[in-house]
Amino acid sequence: MNKDELVKVNIDIMTIAAHARKIGWETISVSTLQRFIYLLKVLYSFINSSENNLFNQYHFNVTTFGPYSELIYRSVVFLLSTRRLEGDMDGDVKIISKDGVDEMDTERINWIDSILLILGKYGENKIFGFIVNDPLYDVSVKSNLPSEIQVTSENETLLVLNDFKKAFEDTLPDTTSISKEEYISLYFDYIFSQIIKG
Repeated sequence: MNKDELVKVNIDIMTIAAHARKIGWETISVSTLQRFIYLLKVLYSFINSSENNLFNQYHFNVTTFGPYSELIYRSVVFLLSTRRLEGDMDGDVKIISKDGVDEMDTERINWIDSILLILGKYGENKIFGFIVNDPLYDVSVKSNLPSEIQVTSENETLLVLNDFKKAFEDTLPDTTSISKEEYISLYFDYIFSQIIKG
């Protein structure tokens, strides 16, 4: 991991913590940060299958607590030690500095806000329970084997998301006229309305 990579991750985490506070999350657990950034990456791949993923620098391994990235862990340690965040590694952290917040392109900020709003609306456990459907994940946890979660077109989570995509898009008059952020929000509205019906 190089210094530039860590700086970008620090900016991501500071921005996430600052924007989470805007929707009423005064604190955020370190495990939620890990899950949240994993969701940013997976859902970005779902919406942008033909583009490079904005969150490609993150690599996640399977743990019993959810996806884990050493890069995120090191960033949180650094941000706590430099008093940008306050809290502890085994619990919740909160932002106490504006250093680095929103020092990224608008597309990245909008994506963070979109996924935060979805989590705020439906809850972390509900979204995460729906998203993490990768058999590799289950097998790795049960066998206690560390393995990286591959976010490719063969990822079971993306396959599940894509199973619903055509039915969802059939409910829309024109998908080309909506932004990526609107698309993902409407997608989850559709998914959870179908789950409630069914």
